[in-house]
Amino acid sequence: MKGITIIIILSVVWSIIAGIIEKKKAAAKRAAMTPGQPSVPTKWKADPVKVKIESLRRRKKSRQEAPVPQPTPPREQAPIKPLHVEDCPLPPIKSRLRSSNAASRQLAAMLKNN
Repeated sequence: MKGITIIIILSVVWSIIAGIIEKKKAAAKRAAMTPGQPSVPTKWKADPVKVKIESLRRRKKSRQEAPVPQPTPPREQAPIKPLHVEDCPLPPIKSRLRSSNAASRQLAAMLKNN
């Protein structure tokens, strides 16, 4: 029984390791086949002064190309029209607020009085 368990565990571990090895081989093959990328990394040495000059030139160009936002003149707005219509079945807002306040006052008075 132990022997079968060990064989199964070893086969699972080996399949995982074989999968990893195959993935690495495929990645290396793809890297070798892609055009434009050298297979052997090369060391590129540049003059630090030229690099600094180029970075300053790029920075200057990016500052010049950025558009300056123009402030928009304020628009005149029409006055807000009330939504209440005379034929509305609801009572005016003022009377509704008073009634709700009166009910809340009554409730507060009841809670205060034991």
